[in-house]
Formats: sequence, C-alpha cells, structure tokens
Amino acid sequence: MMGLNLKIAGKVIQMIFVGLVLWTAASAWAQEKITISYSALSPSVVSLWIPHEEGFFKKYGLNAEIILIESGSLTSQALAAGEIGIAHNAGAPAIIANASGSGETIIMGLINGLEYSLVGTAKVKGMEDLKGKRIGVSRIGSSSHAAVAIALDHFKMDPSRDKITFIQAGTMTTRVASLRAGSIDATVVDPSFVPFLTREGFKELGYLGEMGIPYEHEVLVSTRSYLKQHRDQALKAVKAVTEGIAFTAQDRNAAEVKRVLSKYLKFDAAKTEDAYKAVKGYAIRDRKPYPTIEGVNALIRFFARYNQAVAKITYANVIDSTLVEELDKSGFIDALYKQAEGK
Repeated sequence: MMGLNLKIAGKVIQMIFVGLVLWTAASAWAQEKITISYSALSPSVVSLWIPHEEGFFKKYGLNAEIILIESGSLTSQALAAGEIGIAHNAGAPAIIANASGSGETIIMGLINGLEYSLVGTAKVKGMEDLKGKRIGVSRIGSSSHAAVAIALDHFKMDPSRDKITFIQAGTMTTRVASLRAGSIDATVVDPSFVPFLTREGFKELGYLGEMGIPYEHEVLVSTRSYLKQHRDQALKAVKAVTEGIAFTAQDRNAAEVKRVLSKYLKFDAAKTEDAYKAVKGYAIRDRKPYPTIEGVNALIRFFARYNQAVAKITYANVIDSTLVEELDKSGFIDALYKQAEGK
C-alpha cells in the first residue's frame, strides 16, 4: 500500500511539473517580442526604463527588449532595416530619415519643447559672450546642433557673422568632458546636468525650455511599414510608456523613480535628485504625449537649410498621432490619473 501511494504521489508531482512547464511556455508565448532602443544615456529615457522595471510592457502583453544604440542616425538606420520596431530618439533624426524615404514617423511627443540648457565655461558670462566661441554639439546636423542653432536664431545671433564655431564633440557625456578639458567653450546638456556642472564652476547661460521656442525634443518613433504590420503591438508599447509617464508624475513613486534613474545612470544621490526633478517636470507637462506640429515644423525649417529633401516634406509626412489619440479618446490616459488620485 505504501509503495502504491508513493507511485501515485510521484505521478501527481510529475503532472504538476509538466503543467508548470506548459503554463510557463504558454505565458512566454503570449508575450509578443519587441525590441525598443534608446539613443543616449540621459535621464529622460526613464520613460522607457520605468515601464520596463515596473512590468508595464508585460502588463500589456509585450516581451520588450530595451537596448542602447548610442546614435540618433544609427537608430534611424536600425528602424529602416527592421532590426528594431520602436525607438526613443531625438526628433531631428526622424525628420532627416523621413526625408530620405525611410517612412520613419513620430508616434509620441515625449518632450515637446527645447529641453536643453546651454552651459559654458566661467569665462562665458552670457549669450553675447558666445561670439567668437566654440560650441560643442554631437555632430553637424544632429539634434544638439539644431537646438543650438534655433536658440541662436532666437537671440538674433548668426554663426557666420558672429564667428561662432560648431565643434563635433559627440554624446552629452563626451561634450561635458570636452567642456571640462577646455576644448569647447559651451554646449547644450539635459537640464538635470546643470546643478552638478554649476557646482564645478561652469555657467548656465540659459534654460532654453523657458523661452517658448517650438521644438520636438524627444520622441517615440517607428516606421509606417512597421505600424502597418504591427499596429496592435505599437499601441501596447504606447500604452506602457504612457503609464510610465503617469507613474513618474506621481509624488508617491519618487523613491522608485530615483532608484531606476540611479540604476541606469550610475549617478550619486545628489545627481539622481537633480535628474528626478527634471524627469518629473517632463512627465507633468506631457501628460498626454501628442507630438506637436509646431515642434516638427521648426526642425523641418532648420534642416531644409542644409538638405533639399527635407524642404519637400511637411509635418503630415512625419507625424502619426493616431495611437495617442486612440488612448486619449478611449479615456485610457485620464483613467491613469484618476486611479492615481483615488477618484
């Protein structure tokens, strides 16, 4: 009798084990695989890191792989090749790629404004002092180049007339290193970088986000071919990112947002606090993350100076707001905030 009971128990355990394996396999199968990239180690990428860390992608049925491709133009190439489905990128590469016929399109406006701070060495006291100076940008034709040039236009300054030289100095972290080394006199950085740079003796020349300059700073992008084939998948990704924005905007989640920022950026406590203040501000301002016509048009006007193909496109070629619009009209976005507020 004892032997019989052991055999029955063994079969039951075996059945349970097989059931668990099948359940795990079914759960993994149910999650759609998607690769989403980001192009810089910047606090603003918290709009991807939060939904990844908090399980929002999984919540909406996505097995999301989040990867770094440290270049806006390389990101556009990966999108065009179908190597990634969606990307967190600057608005500028989307304009250039779209003009070349890639079909790249902006599906979310994550930061709809010129969210850069212009920082210089201690010798640069104000905007007028930029005359004859070297300004570091990622590369000529990049988002940082566009941002600086548009800001100079705003202040009625002309690089040729005022002998301002643009230096191709790479990513934001390498531009900061160039500033420290004295090989450039000024550059643009994420506002969260400003407090620790000013503590080192550098001068903030202006937070460009306060100047009301239209600009599509950071966006979520895809391609029209991908959206045609995988619209439901893209909608799920937009849902997860939108929930991540709502999560970041809430005071009660401050500790968790700071943990995520510290994990990915390797910042100390002071820098993490600065980064948190910046990203919370983005989240509050862009509660409904529509891309803006004005911001895209500003980029088109800038790049049309250098690229005839850009002069032939309009914002309608670049923007697809239908995913955000669907979530907005369905009440999904408002519901996220009502739940947070206990309504």
